[in-house]
Amino acid sequence: MDKSSKRQSIYKLLFVKVTLTVLLLNVILAIITIQDTINIQKKSENDLRVKIRNEIIGISEFQTSALKTFEKSFYDNQKNALTALTNKTNIDLRSKNLNKQMKSLGLDSIFHDLYIIEDNIVINTTYTPDWGLDFSAFGEDRINYLNRILNSQAFFAERFQFESSTKRLKSYSYQATKNGRFLIEIGSYSEVADKIMEMFVNRLKQITAENENIVSVNYWFGTTDYQFPLIDEALNRYIPDSLIINAFVQKTDQKNDFSIKDQKLNAEFMYIEQDPSTRLPDFALSIVTDITYKNAPIIKIIKRQALFALSFLILIIGFIFIAIRSLKKHQ
Repeated sequence: MDKSSKRQSIYKLLFVKVTLTVLLLNVILAIITIQDTINIQKKSENDLRVKIRNEIIGISEFQTSALKTFEKSFYDNQKNALTALTNKTNIDLRSKNLNKQMKSLGLDSIFHDLYIIEDNIVINTTYTPDWGLDFSAFGEDRINYLNRILNSQAFFAERFQFESSTKRLKSYSYQATKNGRFLIEIGSYSEVADKIMEMFVNRLKQITAENENIVSVNYWFGTTDYQFPLIDEALNRYIPDSLIINAFVQKTDQKNDFSIKDQKLNAEFMYIEQDPSTRLPDFALSIVTDITYKNAPIIKIIKRQALFALSFLILIIGFIFIAIRSLKKHQ
């Protein structure tokens, strides 16, 4: 092999080694950078979820505490109304105009509904849609519950619970008539409770607005038999039913991805058990995140490293080329 061929082989070998070294170093650097980016991203997402979860639990506890604060005076008003009504022996509760009765008892029909229950069926009420409602449809436990109240003839008040149709807090109180024939029920909303819930809903919406990739933060109530969101929004119907149901059936956190047209989303349900003393149902906090461009930072790193490797390679090749020409001139 002549000197010229040998020199070319050395240059080719040098070129290959330099190229492979540059590529290898950039691949290693890219892997390290991508891994760091992924870890930072995961930690940031987890910290945000924990922050939101803790805040919502804090608001929920405040809500429960605030309700307990004014419950007694609220129930005193219900008890006074029911006691006055059950003491009236000269009226036919089956046919009496209950709206007039409520007015005479000082109850505002905007916030209160009156029900007359006989043999577990609503036979008279100020709330027309519930006329003829048969409580046996709610199961034997509910019937036994109402019968115990009827037999005791004592005033009984339930704590505020969420009404699925209105998404408002509503309380029910009961008392039997003196003859034990009818069970009178008052279902009541509260301006204070409405204000508490309005504050809660506004905060959920504010959390969504404050975080760029979060599409929705919602508060779901339910049992193994039913589930419903506090905030009605179009997005709810796209969330997989299995995800919602499993959160309440398994009583554990659930997470899954789903798509809406070209948008890829991740929904996480964080199940939270209520203190039994509150008589409020357990709830799940849902956080829906847009992950359509989740890999954008990684793709950006790969492109940047590829550009850097190419630029560095061109620079090295240029230096080698100049060095080779310089050697040739001196030969």
